[in-house]
Amino acid sequence: MAMHLHREMERLNRAALEMCAHVEQNVRDAARAFLERDVELAKRVVRADRHVDAMEVELAENCLKTLAMSQPVAGVLRFIFSLAKISGILERICYLAENLARKGKSLARMDAVPLPAELAEMADLARGMLKDGIDSLVDADAAKAKEVIGRDEEVNARKRLVRRAGEAAIMAAPASCPQWLIVIAASRNLERMADMAANIAAEVVYSVEGRMVRHGFDCE
Repeated sequence: MAMHLHREMERLNRAALEMCAHVEQNVRDAARAFLERDVELAKRVVRADRHVDAMEVELAENCLKTLAMSQPVAGVLRFIFSLAKISGILERICYLAENLARKGKSLARMDAVPLPAELAEMADLARGMLKDGIDSLVDADAAKAKEVIGRDEEVNARKRLVRRAGEAAIMAAPASCPQWLIVIAASRNLERMADMAANIAAEVVYSVEGRMVRHGFDCE
């Protein structure tokens, strides 16, 4: 690999790691704001989303510039192409975190309901999947990426438990319906974050092995 291309790859890696760190923090803060009814923290999450938007644009543009100027081949080409897609996925995760924070602001204005423990577990799992997905990209570790994809079902299972808890609570106390609808919607946000993290991992598998493993496909 030419020295200038090696330097560009390192620069893109650093930018991806920085963006991931910001998105991880937003996911953590959004979940905390929701679970702890912290309106001020929720507002900070909403403001932070704009910074991540700018990072996504810059990273995607730098990927395209590197493709145009360096004309990489084979694995390097797949890596840069995947990284450009991953920047968009990270931006969508941050949008979901903002959405979760907004739901937290709404819930904080209502009478409190006991939140299922699975919500916090979903947030931890989604954030862990995100971190490990990016680590697998930096390390070119397809095995680790596949393990991240496999963890998605753990989040799905917890979302189903949250929904069942919400439905049971609404049946027992219909007046709590507005709060529980927000809680169930929050669980969908967290599930989608985990889906996006799995999509990042799938891009890593493509980058390393040249195989697509998204949407049920596993092919060359």
